Amino acid sequence: MSVDTSAAQADEAQARLAAYYGVFTSEKEKDVLSVPLRLVAAWAKNDADGVAAVFTEDASMLLPGDVYKRGRDEIRSFMAAAYAGPFKGTGVTGTPVDVRFVGDDVALLRTHGGILAPGETTIAPELAVRSTWVCVKREGTWWLAGYQNSPRGEGATLRW
Repeated sequence: MSVDTSAAQADEAQARLAAYYGVFTSEKEKDVLSVPLRLVAAWAKNDADGVAAVFTEDASMLLPGDVYKRGRDEIRSFMAAAYAGPFKGTGVTGTPVDVRFVGDDVALLRTHGGILAPGETTIAPELAVRSTWVCVKREGTWWLAGYQNSPRGEGATLRW
């Protein structure tokens, strides 16, 4: 008896996506929610270029510890240093909790998630965050124009 592992993997991937989207089931919501998915995929590879590529050229990123980066190049440099240092081998995960369209080409997302320590599948309380994403649609693709996160929960002390 042979097992079609590709079909089983496709079913598993589909189930993970359905769980990720939750109540956000319209095609427009799913389309804009591809932005965090692209960032998560690049982070899983500790790929600073891939993370930066999710952002617009003039994007901004504000993180705990008074970290502010402006533009794709600053974001790329920051992430490269993070992957070479404190976030080497880490991943990120998150769940959308709010999706709001300000217009046809601007959306505000709110997610709860955080950093996954190497080899972990759940977020330690001190690495949990609440994030706000400002996404813009340009030439048919959604991009990240602004990102901010804050520590979440008891004992959360995330510092970059």
